[in-house]
Formats: sequence, structure tokens, C-alpha cells
Amino acid sequence: MTQRVFAAILAMGLGACASTQSVETGTVSDPYEGFNRQMFAFNSEVDKYALGPAAGAYETVTPEFARDRVGDFLHNLKSPVIFINDVLQGEGDRAGDTLGRFLINSTIGVAGLWDVAGYNGIEKHSEDFGQTLAVWGVESGPYLVLPLMGPTTPRDLFGGGIDRALDPLNWTEFADNPDLDDHIAIGRSVLGGLNARVALDDQIEQLNAQPEPYVALRRIYSSQRQAEIRNGRINEEEAYDDLPDFDEFE
Repeated sequence: MTQRVFAAILAMGLGACASTQSVETGTVSDPYEGFNRQMFAFNSEVDKYALGPAAGAYETVTPEFARDRVGDFLHNLKSPVIFINDVLQGEGDRAGDTLGRFLINSTIGVAGLWDVAGYNGIEKHSEDFGQTLAVWGVESGPYLVLPLMGPTTPRDLFGGGIDRALDPLNWTEFADNPDLDDHIAIGRSVLGGLNARVALDDQIEQLNAQPEPYVALRRIYSSQRQAEIRNGRINEEEAYDDLPDFDEFE
């Protein structure tokens, strides 16, 4: 149980801090703001006293080259789920890219340790079932911040469960070691969380320096999700109207 909780802490939703978009995408529905702020404060404390120090130690003992290999390997493992969501969204070209990347990186790239496809111009992308539901017209529902998981919405929370069900590794059984699938899942979560936290260190510092970090994270999560749903295509007609003034992220 302790391993599962630790893995969940390391994998909590800091990915929303990774980047900002040049477009802001409408008023964010946040009817549970009181609860969400409490969970944001809790997650910030977990990051300050657990995840941040663990990531710092990981960065100290792991060279950048090794962290890059971990990142490439973990992204390659997501390829089957990304491919399924590409297909479900009717994105034939992107599905072809995902399949091609998986075949190239799993072979020439030595089980995905090297992004050979990316070096040859086949850029990586991510898709998930939350994005698929959005493409199908399902509303996101209210903004939520959950303990350890971070920012999400009911649509994305449900989509994450479907993605886990679609992941072939979650259905793999090892006859000689029935617990090996759990160990693999924990390893993926721990390494993915540590790698992400190291990569996002500067962005997280910028977030915490904002006058209203909670509002900043809410905006970043919403704008990034909208850009992901549109596969980076910008809708210039949409804009926020619920934001106080604060410094923009660089």
C-alpha cells in the first residue's frame, strides 16, 4: 500500500504546469473553489516536502542523458493508447505517425530508449480519452483539484480511467511472478513523476511566484487542455474574463 501511495504522489498532476498557450479559452467553471483551494494547498505541501526533494535527489544521481532515455522509453509505452485515441478522434494522419513512431522506436530505437522517429522528423504527440470525449462533444464539467492527482475535470477523470483500461501493460500477466505487473506500474509512475518534476522545476517556481498561484494553475490547465483537444490549433475568438492581473509566464 505504501508503494502505491508513494507512486501516486510522484505521479500527481503537475503536467498541467508544463507550458502555457498564447490563447486563453473562456471562463473556467469552478463552483467548488473552496474545496479546490484546500486541495491545491495540500498538493503544494506534498510537492514542497516530498516530491520536490525526491526529484532533486533523482536529478543529482541521474545524468540528463539517462533522464532523456527514461522519458523516451515511457512515452513509447504510451503509444498504443495514443494510437487508439487518434483513431477514435478520426485523426488518420496522427494515428499513422503514432504507429510509425512506435514501430521505429521499438526496434531501431532499442525498445523506445531513443526517439529515432523524432530525430527523423516524425514528431511525438499525446492523446487521451478525455480529449477524445471532448472531440465527441462531451462537456468537461467543473474544474476540480484532487488530492495527489492535481487539476482535472470529471471528463478527464473518467477519460483517465478508460486510458488505463486500454493500456495493454495493465492487462499483462506474468505466470512466474504475479506481482510483476504491479511493480512495473509502480516503476512507470515513479520514474515518470520524477522525470516530469525535474523537467518542470523552473515552471513550478514561476507558478509559485505568482500573486495567485491557484488561479494561474487553473488558467494553465484549462488553456493547455483546450490546445491539446484542438491539437494545437488556436481559436482566437475565445478569451478569459475571470482573471485578476498577474505576471505572464514566459
